[in-house]
This record gives sequence, C-alpha cells and structure tokens, in this order.
Amino acid sequence: MTTNDPNSNEATVKPTSSISRIWLIPIIVALIGGWMVYYQWTNQGPLITIELHSATGIEVNKTPIKVRDLDIGQVKKISLKPDLDGVLVTARIDASASHLLNENAKFWVVAPRISFSEVSGLNTLISGSYIAMSADDNGKEQLHFNALSRPPVTPPGTPGLHVMLRSDDEFAYKPGDPIIYKGFKVGEFEDATFNIEERVVYYDAFIEAPYHKLITVNTRFWDVSGVKLQLESSGVSVETGSLETLLANGITFGIPDGVPKGELVVENAFFTIYEDNTAASDARYKVAAEYLLLIDESVRGLTVGAPVEYRGIEIGNVTGINSLSAIEGNILEQDYPIPVLINIYPGKARQPDTEEGLSAIKQTLRNWLERDLRATLRMGNVLTGGLYVDLQHVPDAAGSGKVSIVNGYEVIPTVSNEFTQLTQKADAILDKINQLPLKEMVANVQLAVEDMKLAAESVETASTDFDLLIEDIDAKALNGNLNQVLVSLDSLLKNYSDGGFNQSEIKETVDTLQDTLRNIQPLLLKLNQSPNSLIFSKDGGEDIQPKAQEK
Repeated sequence: MTTNDPNSNEATVKPTSSISRIWLIPIIVALIGGWMVYYQWTNQGPLITIELHSATGIEVNKTPIKVRDLDIGQVKKISLKPDLDGVLVTARIDASASHLLNENAKFWVVAPRISFSEVSGLNTLISGSYIAMSADDNGKEQLHFNALSRPPVTPPGTPGLHVMLRSDDEFAYKPGDPIIYKGFKVGEFEDATFNIEERVVYYDAFIEAPYHKLITVNTRFWDVSGVKLQLESSGVSVETGSLETLLANGITFGIPDGVPKGELVVENAFFTIYEDNTAASDARYKVAAEYLLLIDESVRGLTVGAPVEYRGIEIGNVTGINSLSAIEGNILEQDYPIPVLINIYPGKARQPDTEEGLSAIKQTLRNWLERDLRATLRMGNVLTGGLYVDLQHVPDAAGSGKVSIVNGYEVIPTVSNEFTQLTQKADAILDKINQLPLKEMVANVQLAVEDMKLAAESVETASTDFDLLIEDIDAKALNGNLNQVLVSLDSLLKNYSDGGFNQSEIKETVDTLQDTLRNIQPLLLKLNQSPNSLIFSKDGGEDIQPKAQEK
C-alpha cells in the first residue's frame, strides 16, 4: 500500500509512458518523406518511350528533354528493342508539359551536324546531346513515339505553307535542299518518301512567309540542280541556278507565260516537279492531237521532245521514236519505215485547250493532208546536228487524196530533208565525174605538157643566141658613131639659128614650091571634076544611039 505521508520511508510508485518522445523525430521525418513522395507522385509527369536508331550521346538521368531550349523532362532508362532494330528510351516528362504529349508531337536528337545544306547543333559539342521536342497542344494523347532521323528543316511555328511534291525523274532531293525563286531561297525540302509500287518519290516541302503567297493553282515547279548543258535542235543551252544549287540539288517555281495567276492554294497542296522550264510550261496543255510519221531516212539527231513547227512556230513535239505501238516490224526488215509519233497541241496553235479546240485542229489538218501538207526533218543547228519536224505545204505533192490511218494514227506523209537532197545531188555529180574519160584526158594533158616543155627549151635556145649576138656588137664603136651624128646635128641647128646661107636656101626652095603648087591647082580641080578630060576632047560630037533591026 502506498502512503502519502511525507515522513514515511516508502517510495511513491507512479505509472510510466509506453512511447518515448524520442520517437517523435523519426515519425515526423517519415510523415514529411511520405508527404514529399505523395507530392512528387501526384505532381510528376508521365513516362514516355521514344524509339531511336541508336543511343549515341544519350545518358540515363543526364540527357534532358527540351522544348524551345527549356527542360521539360529527363531520360530515365535505355534498352534495346526486342527486334534489335534500335533502342527504346524511357523518359519522365514534367506534369506541366504533359498536355504536349499527343499524336502531333515529334522528337529528335540534337547533335553536331554538318552537310552541304546546313550546319547545326554545334552548341552540343560542350553541353552534350539532348532530345528536342516539337510543341503542339492539339491532338489525341500519346505516350509512345518514333524519333525523327534528323531535326526538322522548318522550326515549329514558322509561318509559311507546306506543300507536297512528286517526281518520277532521275533527279532526287534530300531534306534541307533549297527551293529558289528568282535567286532567293524561299523554302526547303523537309522529308522524302519513295513509293515502291508507283516508283515515284514524294516530298514534303515548306515555303516560308511571305513567299508562300506566290504559290497558286497554276504554279509549276522544275529542277535547277547543278549545271545543265543541253545540245538541242535549236542549239546549245546552259542552265544553272544559284551557288547553293551548284553544290546541292534544288528546284524553282513560277507561272508559265500567258497563264493567269490563279487562286492561292491551301495547306499541303500537291504539285509535280518537272525536268525543266519548257516541260513545266508544256504541262499546262491538257489535250493534244497524235499523228504518225513514217521516215524512210536516218533519224539520227532527232530526239524525244524535239519541236514540231509550222511556218517557224512551235505547235507540238516528238513523243516517240520507233515506238512498238506505232507499227509492226523492225528495222532489220527491208523497206521498214521508222515510225515517229508527234503531238500537236491546240493551245500552241492559238486554239482553245479543250475538246472543241482539239476537234478543230484535227479537222484542219485532215483537210490539209488531203491536199498538200507534208512533214520533213530539218536540221535545227549545224553545231549539234539536232533535227526537228517541219510541217509545210508542198505543191503537187505525191500521194494527195485520202488520209491513211495506221494502228489508229493518222499518217502525215514525209518528203526528203535538205541533207538527203544534198546527198542525192552530190551522188549525181560523182556519177557524172565517174563517166568522164579521165584516162584520155590525162594522156592529152601529158602530151600538152611535153609540147610546152619543148617550146620552153626553144625559147631558152633563142635567148642564148640573142645573148651571144649582143655580145658580138662593138658597143664602143656604136657609141662613137652616135656621138658623131649628134655633133653634126648640133652644128646644123646652130647654123640655122644664126641666119646663115643654109637658111636662105631653105626659104627660097620653100617659096618656089609654093608657086608651083599655085600654078597646078586649076589642073587639079579640072581632073577632080572630069578625070577623062586629058584623054577625050570636050566637043567630040553626039553619041551614036543603037537602033533596032528593021522588019
């Protein structure tokens, strides 16, 4: 029994606490930790997986996820894909950026990249690679993504226009190749996809603002890559774009001449890339009349795409040479004409590019074919040797009348070209030369040469004799005689000029001569009038007249 007496020696017994106060500290720590865990769990963002080709430059708990250079997450795990075709990167995204995880989000690795068309990611040489993300808060939620193989060419949010392009030619483009307009870079290729079934390459391209307003429904795109040297029927043409397209591929665009501007296109409009400006311009013609030429001559120099002209104006082009669908047979057969298919466009002949215009062109050509329309191959340029088809009216043309049709194609008759005509004339001249008696002519020429040789020898002999004769003449004696004659003549003239005796005699003789001429002047006049007066007298009687015989 316990007593409360203070003088008592008995101890006072009191009950003790079962939990020590020291345990409050770990309890408080646990509560704080639990609250932090709960707060972290309730505020952390979702986990996402990103498929990459490789994990180059990616590190766990170190490589960040960035949007516009702002960290919104971090890589938490890296693992191989089950098919070993790449790696799976698991990353934690902040809750504040979770609304960006949708079907329109794109991821790519930012690392140093150097090419002909771009230099990017150099800042990662120091800070290290990171995974970039394009921000778009529209679309269905998604947590699994396939990373792009390279950064997108156009930064997200850039104003402009996305277009779809296709090409089935030999040239190809890669992301980053430029789109040029009048020398200015106005856009780039973003992506390329090859369709195996169609064997056509499709491209995603972007045109920056404000140049996107140049793209209308009538816009045409064509290739300007590198330097193009073309040997055509019209001559040699060289085409090149800007310096950038010399190092990499590129395209340009424009509206063909004579075509209205048209309406602006919408996003992701579809266009075709043509080989050159001419092909892009001709693409506007929707209808064409097909005709067949049967060529009996060589078609060397004639190419697909060569122009078809009428009176110097291009109205079509060549679409096929020795086409299998034109006629049957092959060039090894005797008298096999080489088929050439041509197109004549109503739009190039100032006709509507419609079925009505096509019917008008066909009817006009049919009437001409029945009369005198013919086709010939002409040389467009001496340097290149390129040929083109020239349609012309030939008076009194052979085969006029009904238009012939072969395998559904109306046939335009052909006539020999200028080169063939020259060749035929040259052959005729050679034949005439071969018919000349060249052997007899050569023999006669040889005889004439021998005669000329003998004549030359005679002239040489005469010249030698003349030289000898000249040598025999005493030049000194001849000079002395000439000097003596000159001295005598000088003395005579001097005597005459001094009024000497010789002068008086000469004067007297001249006077006597004049008197004599005066005396005989009447006699000369009479002889002039009657030359026979010196023989017959003047009064000789009447002339006897003959009489007829009396009967």
